[in-house]
Amino acid sequence: MPDTVFGIDLGTTYSAIAYINDFDQAEVIRNREGDETTPSVVFFESDSSYVVGKEAKNGAVIYHENTVSLIKREMGNDTERSFFGKPYRPETISSLILKDLVEAAQDATGLDTNKVVITVPAYFGLTEKEATRQAGGIAGLDVLGIVTEPVAAALSVGIRGDETKCLFIYDLGGGTFDCTVMEVSSGKVEVIVIDGNRRLGGADWDGRLYDLVAEKFRVQAGLSEDPTDDEDFAQRLLNEVETCKKTLSRKEKSTIRCSYADVVEMIEVTRAEFEQATASLVEETLDIVQRSLDSAQAKRPGLTLDEVLLVGGSSRMPMIQESLKARFGWNLRLTDFDLAVAKGAAIYAQGGMLAETTAGGAELTEAGSPDAEPTDKMLRLNGRAVMVKNVLSRGIGIRLIRDNARTGRPEHYIGFLAHANESLPINVEQTVYTYSAGATEIAIDIFEQQGERESEVVEHNKELTPESGATFTGLPYLPKESPIDIKLFINTEGLATLAAFEPQSAQNLEIGVRLSVMQAEDEARAKEIVASLSRRV
Repeated sequence: MPDTVFGIDLGTTYSAIAYINDFDQAEVIRNREGDETTPSVVFFESDSSYVVGKEAKNGAVIYHENTVSLIKREMGNDTERSFFGKPYRPETISSLILKDLVEAAQDATGLDTNKVVITVPAYFGLTEKEATRQAGGIAGLDVLGIVTEPVAAALSVGIRGDETKCLFIYDLGGGTFDCTVMEVSSGKVEVIVIDGNRRLGGADWDGRLYDLVAEKFRVQAGLSEDPTDDEDFAQRLLNEVETCKKTLSRKEKSTIRCSYADVVEMIEVTRAEFEQATASLVEETLDIVQRSLDSAQAKRPGLTLDEVLLVGGSSRMPMIQESLKARFGWNLRLTDFDLAVAKGAAIYAQGGMLAETTAGGAELTEAGSPDAEPTDKMLRLNGRAVMVKNVLSRGIGIRLIRDNARTGRPEHYIGFLAHANESLPINVEQTVYTYSAGATEIAIDIFEQQGERESEVVEHNKELTPESGATFTGLPYLPKESPIDIKLFINTEGLATLAAFEPQSAQNLEIGVRLSVMQAEDEARAKEIVASLSRRV
């Protein structure tokens, strides 16, 4: 038997870890407090001590200067925070969450393994995926793979029989939102379309409810000042709001006890009030759902859905289920919500290990699909080989120049070579031309789409060019409109390589996309910092 591999759902607000137990079932491992999920919150207590989870979350407002929440929304960004004189990037902070999850799982199961598979939202780009991988490495983990959350969710509900089904997965987590259309069968999981918003999730519903309760308390208590300016009041209310939200998923109304100075009031909130306050958030998810369906129809005309899966803890809210039924007329299949992704990651992890240790690539490719590329990810599930095919999460392009149609002046723009939702792997060739005569140097700058839709505006995209740059030099004074041949290859994990060829000088450039904002020295420093810290028990 291969080693056990933990599957980790590294969530924005809550995280979970799972494994395949002795009964060959995916099981979520409870943390030290006995809970199946752990708040993705880190509190830096001193220069050598930190706290992860519920205790950190409960003091997030009072100790806000030393507490970090929603760090997943910053993954892949070139940001840094300082605590007790030490620098912390998003990868470093996330590594502490991962480290805590694995150590608790090791204690609970008695398994001495640091092998993991970590999930990411489907629309995470190259830098976010690599940042997640680096976070695992900083934590001292052996990251065997990165799997998208909808693929993990699909695996968690099971792939059985020979029937091919088209699934729509609506994944509303604590801090991110994903939509995925995929086709599953006994031998293949193929993603067709992905979409989402990395800054939309249950935390935003919490924020609206917090504002609603605070204002009702201010009015009911007759206060002229804003009670939320008081950190103790704000912390208590923040802790109560999440419980209130969960209650409103089961009951028509809930009550929160609010105290400020010498004033105490019982504030009643109805489900109708909560739904009215958050209606625009629900509508935003429905618009993304519609956009996903439109993209899927454009890619696969005549496509019909067989099942709609609800994933993510925030999908439990009745307003979500009712809105989906009202807008699209769907019958919804409920899952384990906030546990499904971790379970699916464990299934993916063990399936991949079994594939590598018991069969070998050639046999798996033959057993799975005759047209499978050697780079397709193969799993062995329920004794069968399963091929996993994905799509590109965001468009990839290069910086070009042209005359502005209105002003006639030269302007830079992004010319996209590969587009979001194209099936991986991708091979594309395109010829571009020099803008002016006399060029002796030409820089090739690579960019990745950042917004929900492609934009030619340079500032709307993220540059992925290596720090060392990618420039043709010593060119023979090329005339205007001299050709440059561009080739872009993106493998099945979404990792890109771009090659350029200039015919007159016969020069070649091959550019590996910069996957992370963390350089080698940054990563080494982060490992030192994490190694110097201890979790307060």
